[in-house]
Parts: sequence; C-alpha cells; structure tokens
Amino acid sequence: MNRIKFICNLALLGLMAFGATSCEDWLTIYPQDKVVEEDFWEDKNDLDGVRYKAYSQMASNLERFVIWGDLRSDSYELNNSLTSGTGTRDTYDKIRLGQPDSTMSLYDWGGVYTVINYCNKVLSEGEKVLANDAQFLPTEWAEMKSEVTALRAFNYFYLLRAFKDIPYTTTTVSSDKDVKIFQYTNQLVVLDSIINDCERVAGHAKNRFESINVGGINSKADSKGLITNTAIYALLADMYLWRSALHEGRNKDSIEWWQDDARKAIEYSQKSIDALAYQERQASSGYGGYMEETEDFGLSTNYGIHNCNLIDNKELTIEYNNKREYLSIPSYSSIFGGTNASNACSSESMFELTFWNPDKRSTGIYNSMWGYGDGSQLVACNKAISLIYGSDDSKKDRDSRTWYSANVKIAGEPVDRNQPNCLKYLKCNFIYQDGKVRANPGGDGYSNWIFYRLTDVMLIQAEAYAVLFDDDSKKKCKAIVDAIHKRSTIGQEGVNTPSNNRDEYIKMVMNERQIELLGEGKRWFDLVRWAERRGGGVNPDPREPEYVDGAQGVQDMVETFMSSPLKTSDKNALKSRLKNRYGLYSPIYYMEIKASKYQIDQNPVWKREKDY
Repeated sequence: MNRIKFICNLALLGLMAFGATSCEDWLTIYPQDKVVEEDFWEDKNDLDGVRYKAYSQMASNLERFVIWGDLRSDSYELNNSLTSGTGTRDTYDKIRLGQPDSTMSLYDWGGVYTVINYCNKVLSEGEKVLANDAQFLPTEWAEMKSEVTALRAFNYFYLLRAFKDIPYTTTTVSSDKDVKIFQYTNQLVVLDSIINDCERVAGHAKNRFESINVGGINSKADSKGLITNTAIYALLADMYLWRSALHEGRNKDSIEWWQDDARKAIEYSQKSIDALAYQERQASSGYGGYMEETEDFGLSTNYGIHNCNLIDNKELTIEYNNKREYLSIPSYSSIFGGTNASNACSSESMFELTFWNPDKRSTGIYNSMWGYGDGSQLVACNKAISLIYGSDDSKKDRDSRTWYSANVKIAGEPVDRNQPNCLKYLKCNFIYQDGKVRANPGGDGYSNWIFYRLTDVMLIQAEAYAVLFDDDSKKKCKAIVDAIHKRSTIGQEGVNTPSNNRDEYIKMVMNERQIELLGEGKRWFDLVRWAERRGGGVNPDPREPEYVDGAQGVQDMVETFMSSPLKTSDKNALKSRLKNRYGLYSPIYYMEIKASKYQIDQNPVWKREKDY
C-alpha cells in the first residue's frame, strides 16, 4: 500500500466513527492530491482493512459487553478486601444493586455503533470493489458479505438486549453531512430485521478460515476469531430464543409464535454444533466427538473429568465414596488457558475476540471485575452458586467448575469461602496440595474472550426444549443438562429431576448456565429473558400500550434468583427500582440524548431531570 493510500485509509477509518472529527479536521490530514473516498475502494484489501477494524473496535467495547450482560445479576458481590480502584468499585456496586445512572460512561454505546458503521461501510462498498478488482471473486464477496452482515447483527443484538429500543440503521456515515438523528426503533422490530439478515446469509459464510503460521505454530486463530457459519448458527439460535421470550411475555395466547421460535432455536443450535464438529475435523484436530449420539453427547472424549491429568508431575486424585477418582481441570485449562496466537485455542470455541501481544491489545476486564488480586472489584457470590446444589454443599466441592469460578484455593492458601475469585482467563497453574486443589493465577492479559462455545449453545438448545415442554422435549432437555453437569462433577452425578413444571425445567437450565458460564458475561441477559418470558402486570406498557408492562415477570425474577445474594432491604429496594420490563434494560447515556436534541427518549424507568 503506497503512502498516499495509507494516509487516506487512516483518515477514512477515523471519519467513519460516529461523532469522530469535523470535516475541517479530517481535511487537514488529507493527502495533497485530494484523493477522495470514492477512490479508496479499489480492491479487496480495502474491504479487509475496514472489516478487520470492526473486530478491533469490538475489543475496545468488551468491558461494556460484559457489564451490560452480567454485572446486574445474582452472580457477584462486592470484594470486601479491595485495596485499590475505589472509583470503579463504587460504580460497579451501584450497577450491581440496580442503581445504574445515565451519567455513567459505561452506558455510552458509541463504540458499538462504530462497529456497526464499519460493517455498513463494507456492505455498501463491496459490489463496487467486486466490479473494480478482477482478483476479487464473487464467492469471496459472498462469504465476506455473510460474515460482516452477521457481525453487524451480533452488535445490534447486544444493544437491544442491553437497551431494549435502540436507534437502527443500515446506512453508512462517512462525513458530517451524512450524520442524522436516528430515533429509537422497537426492540422486536430490530430483532426481526437482524434475524432475517442472518437467515439470508446463514450457510454462505466460510466454514473455517485457513490455518495461519504464527511464531512457527500452525494456528486456527481466524476460524475462532472471525465470524464463520458456526458462529452465525449460534447467533441465530440465541436470537430465536430471545424472541421466543419476548413473544410469550406479550402474547401468551399466541402459542405458535413463541413455540415456533423455540423450535428454530433448537434447529440452529444443532446446526452450530454440527458445523463446529465439521470445522474441527477439517482442521485435522481429529476431534468431532460432539456429533456422537451418546449419553454424554461426546463430551467425555473432550476434556473429560476422568481423563488422568498430570499437574506438577503428580496425578490429581480425590477420595470420594471410598474410591480414588482422577481429577482434571477440564474447561479451565482446555478452554480458557490458551490464546488465539497459539494453537491452544479451544476446539469447543465457536466465536471469540482475539487479544494478543503483537497488537498491544489486552483485555484486563476479568482482573478489574472479578479476577484475582487487589485490583478486582467483585467476587463470585457463594450464596447464588449454592442455590444450584441445594442443601448439599459438598456437591459444590465436587464440581470442578467451582474451583476456578467460585470456591478455589489460591497459591497454597485457602480463600475465604465468602470471598471467592473467578479465575477464568487467568492462565492458572493448578496443583494438588495438602488434600486441596489450589491455583496460582498468572494471567498476562492476552487471553481471548469467548462469546459462544459448545456448552453455551447446548444449553440454549436445552432451554428451548424446556420451553416446548412436551414429553420428548423434557427428556432431551434433561439429557443435555446432565451431560454438561457430569463432565465436571466428581462422581459423575447429574442434576436432580425437577418437578413436572415448565418453569422448574427452565430454571434447571438457567442454574446450569450460571455455573457453567459464570464470569462470561451471560447471566443478566439470562435473567432478563426469564422475566420477559413471564411477562404479566396490571399497567399498560409505557411505549406499547397494547401490552401490559411485564412488571410481574420482573418481580418473579427478583424473588426467584436475586433474593439469596441480597439483604431483604436491598431486595425490596431492587424490586421498587426495576418497576417493569424497562427496568431490566440500561439507561441511555445522557450525552446521547443531548446530542439527539432530545429526540432519543430516555428509558422511562431511568428518566431523570438531568437527562433533559
């Protein structure tokens, strides 16, 4: 790329961000020969530059994604032993207690719309490049178009789950004259649109990207770090499950609406699992076990709990029921311990965000929120985790996931059981010492962040089966949850069969999701989905008066899931603050409302005078 083209590229990337710089500012760094943007889009490399910039920008948005999707849940509580970062700690604690504020910059959604704008730009210019670049094949453009369409949908899906009604556009912003105010669009309208977009491109993206050589290691990094068909199918399953909940909460009598969406969630979750197995076989890893129609869905052949695992040259074993059981750290070391720059990225990963040293782009989110050390603001909530195991607390000790998610011994010293750290992504060295499993965290900040992985999608499928709740669906739901639970449990115990009640089956899945996916940015969205599905209330919805406001579902969610981690006074205050379904969603950052000249309306539950 020549110097003029490179400068123009930098200017273009800066210009495409919402609210980046004024036209005059941009023109001051324009090349002397006045190359205009129309001349920028010459070949496939130009599309790739903007496409990769979208992923890079997503890395800057990760903290928001995690906070929007998890922080308000029942999985965390304040770290009482904190010695630094009090400002961040106070902000996190307010959000955790249901006191989000529109002045908190964590609710600035501008970075996400920047990603969307990059995607819109690639989609709007692709046909032009295809006509100009003889080396750019129509099949390559079809794959890229599918990838970028799904990436745009992925970012919109985060926004609508976090904020409910959002500005929605598929047009691009390239200069000041293109900027206009996009008023909010109803959540269901946006969801319908992005589902349709993904339906059109599903199966047309790459199944996998070619392996690349990184530091002498043959890596499958792009197949995990970029959107493939596996990721598109997973996203569709997730979106259909979400839409099923929205439809049921508003139209309980229109049973075919939400049941059809649940069936679609089952269909696409299976497509995603099958596509992942194909991807792994094609990468010559030799593993495709999750296609096996066995009792454990092939999970035992992939990081199984009974695999003999040598750590510090010692076999890890534990005495249980008067016999010696082998231990392993299945999900931790094999799913979270690697990096995308090596070939250690997990065969169970479907889509992850890449962080690696050469880019000088690290995460750090797990350290600041709930990781190990005095910089962590939160810890895993033992009370909430205990709900999964009932009165038998020993079950928690036999679940290997709690060793790195909620109840681990660190660096040879027991951790206060009421102050457990979540150690995912921290590259721990586990040892077995004095009859205890212990961990020595050593994260370097460059572990990838996984958005979708195998057991997540399996549990999406299990929840959809629970929603349908016929006899066959109940059996399939229980079988999936049992397989996931057994893999990590000493003694190979499944979960207790719930009473013959639909809500109890859904709750069983959600409980398993909590421990399986703890610290992965999922739990609050799961709770919102529960509350939306329950619906109910006596007052009309503030923006959709043809429906009730969902207040009953919100109250049920707080009582069912939030009661244990909170004091009674905090629980009652939380129910009062949340009010109705709008309380499940985040406030809009006040600067966005001001910039829109108040045409974007604040979430009615969080509306305050200072927004206006």
